[in-house]
Amino acid sequence: MLRSVLLTAVVVVMISPTVARADNKSDCQKGVAMIKAELKKKHPAPVLATLRKALSDAETEVVEEDWSECMDYIKTAHAALAK
Repeated sequence: MLRSVLLTAVVVVMISPTVARADNKSDCQKGVAMIKAELKKKHPAPVLATLRKALSDAETEVVEEDWSECMDYIKTAHAALAK
């Protein structure tokens, strides 16, 4: 009985980060697409500069598969657009 509970707990702990990474990957890819779309629109020069930098950094993180850092750059882009 104890082994079953421990096994279940281990499986849950191992699956949770995998699901979170999958969500971040999807969100990151959507964010990169959003930034590219926003760069085609007219924005003030400082916003465009921030978007370009965020896109460059986010694309680097996509290559490195570091989804949490990619999301940080997507948040930076959202913040620039909110101004």
